[in-house]
Amino acid sequence: MAAGYGAPRARSRLFVAVRLPPRVRESLARATRTLRTLEGVRPVRVEQLHLTVRFIGEMERSHEASLARELAAGTADLTRFALRLHSAGVFPSLRRAKVIWLGVDEASGLAALHRSVEDAVVRAGVAPERRPFRPHVTVGRIRGTPPPVGLAEEITRVRFETTVDVDRVSLMRSELLPRGARHTEVDSWSLAESGS
Repeated sequence: MAAGYGAPRARSRLFVAVRLPPRVRESLARATRTLRTLEGVRPVRVEQLHLTVRFIGEMERSHEASLARELAAGTADLTRFALRLHSAGVFPSLRRAKVIWLGVDEASGLAALHRSVEDAVVRAGVAPERRPFRPHVTVGRIRGTPPPVGLAEEITRVRFETTVDVDRVSLMRSELLPRGARHTEVDSWSLAESGS
């Protein structure tokens, strides 16, 4: 075996997402710039800002195709819908903040998408998700405690609101690298136009 050769990973770290349009990602990054640059915050790269519909986790690469088929079938009858993004917050609390997020209204279209995706991944052999669905766009992660100085004040200063037309859903692969995660689209499916 040649020096430096590494066998390709047999497992993937997967999630299902709504990818945001470039103009929305750029506007969101501008609106949260000060928040994302606080000391101790690791910002999500602008090109990777998205809404996670379902985190799947580690799965054998050989099972990706069957998962994609279930997701295609599960989303085939869903129609396009609009999402409203607004306000900022943290998980789990200001005192123990680990994730900085932008809020997403729970539209009926998003709820239907989440249910369909959940059913599809369970049919593909993934254990059901026990945690409630809390839709959000992660804009940064916080390293260590206590939380950054000025975090609470900067959250209240975020002024951002926009509507996103959701017309497709994507199966994404996440690779954890020293400089942060790299996301690659494995497959995606268009949602039907209303009334079609």
